[in-house]
Amino acid sequence: MSTATLTLTADDLLWNWARWCWAGETVGNMTPYQPARDDFSPILVDHAQAVDRMHQALPRHEQMVVIAEYPQKNVRFGMLNEQQRRVLARRWIGTTTGVWMTDEQYTLYLGLFRDAVGRQLT
Repeated sequence: MSTATLTLTADDLLWNWARWCWAGETVGNMTPYQPARDDFSPILVDHAQAVDRMHQALPRHEQMVVIAEYPQKNVRFGMLNEQQRRVLARRWIGTTTGVWMTDEQYTLYLGLFRDAVGRQLT
């Protein structure tokens, strides 16, 4: 099936970007991640690079929100529920960038980026 016939959501595109990140150099101060099982979904490189360009344009603390929810979700925060993950992610972001955000801000930044990916790439 060609990518032209695929129906991709913003979430699909962000997970594709995460797989692309895992396949090459890590983003920022990410911990390398090797999935426990092989994911045979092909990496749509053009889509991943488009997401990466959008990601690179964000302020560092917003980049790290996206990193925490996609490439680092399983490796850094995998054993945590959503609330625990977000608390630790906000602490990680705050200690790294000096920007301490509320859960509402974290959720807003994530949603705005996901929406932008959806508008531009789907």
